[in-house]
Amino acid sequence: MGKAKCPGSIRNATPTPIERKCHNCGVIVEMWSDEEKAECHKCGTTIFKDKVPTCVEWCKSAEECMGDILDVKKIQAEAKKRAEADGDPKFFEKVSDMIKKKKGNE
Repeated sequence: MGKAKCPGSIRNATPTPIERKCHNCGVIVEMWSDEEKAECHKCGTTIFKDKVPTCVEWCKSAEECMGDILDVKKIQAEAKKRAEADGDPKFFEKVSDMIKKKKGNE
């Protein structure tokens, strides 16, 4: 049985605040999810928003959907390492929870 709708297609239309660490001075910089960059208020360095993770990186069904053309396990392991290095080791659990909540509201 095919899936009617990919959970990765859900978009959050309301911008949310996100925090990034300045790679120059280490201070936390706040930006909005719909912004591509922000300026560090301490040293003036331009901080760019991280790339948006693809569904292959976080979706539990990625192996089923894309496993025949991508090394899903490797991609997911690398993405988890990046999230841990960025100080957000629970990132993928948060995304999964957000998708479940969105689906419950439909």
